[in-house]
Amino acid sequence: MPETRVQRSRGRQLADWEGLRDWFADTDGHGSQVDQLRDATLRALQSLLANAKRMLRSASGEMSRRKDLLRLAAWFDAAQPDEAHDIAVAAFGLYGARHLGVAPDPDASVPAYVSWWTGPVVDVPVALRERGSRAPRGRAAMVEDHSEQKRRLMERAREQAAAREAAAAELRSASGRFDQVRLGSAALRLLLELLAAALGNSQLRKDEGDFRLDGAQAGDADLGIRLTAWRTPGRHTLLRSVDGELLVDDLTLAVESASAPTAAEEASA
Repeated sequence: MPETRVQRSRGRQLADWEGLRDWFADTDGHGSQVDQLRDATLRALQSLLANAKRMLRSASGEMSRRKDLLRLAAWFDAAQPDEAHDIAVAAFGLYGARHLGVAPDPDASVPAYVSWWTGPVVDVPVALRERGSRAPRGRAAMVEDHSEQKRRLMERAREQAAAREAAAAELRSASGRFDQVRLGSAALRLLLELLAAALGNSQLRKDEGDFRLDGAQAGDADLGIRLTAWRTPGRHTLLRSVDGELLVDDLTLAVESASAPTAAEEASA
């Protein structure tokens, strides 16, 4: 069928696994991609915080110039009268009554020798022009009522919690006969979630020429459910669901209540 397009899934070539390894491990001396992403994120956050602090200080008028003023005072103290006038002009740009009392943009630095005729224009707020004050006036806007959105979110959360509890009950009832029942979509998702967590918690050990899993358990205390997996060479567990079938090789799965003893403990006993 030449008109059908086929795409090969990832993980079937060595380059795919090498790319995955380079994401977590440093192979070329430049650091892993995870480290590079972490460093770039930290630099971006530091720059963002620095810009936010500068904007807040500029807006509230709380920017401290104490160090600069002390240095300028020392220059005035050591200068002659004529030099002091030149320092004042260079420092404050006070060419007569040419500068109004509106703070310029701190990011747009203008030299002191620039005349106001050719310098950039400073936007004066309307409230400052009309009333001489920046304080807001009038009634404050009413707080928006989000009670309906909160109610819908709480209802959705209750529905999701109920669906997970039903999926947990379905898994407990189907434990030991997964190949004979057909699980729902929610139950299969919960089972795969617990299986992934159990395999992540386990340790692979070599025992008498074979391998076994230790500590392959995962549970959810809120749902009162626990999954235990152990390696059984040659045995396959078939998981049937409305979304399809999944065959798990060399693994046996057991689902029970979180308060009950695990199947592995019962088997060892």
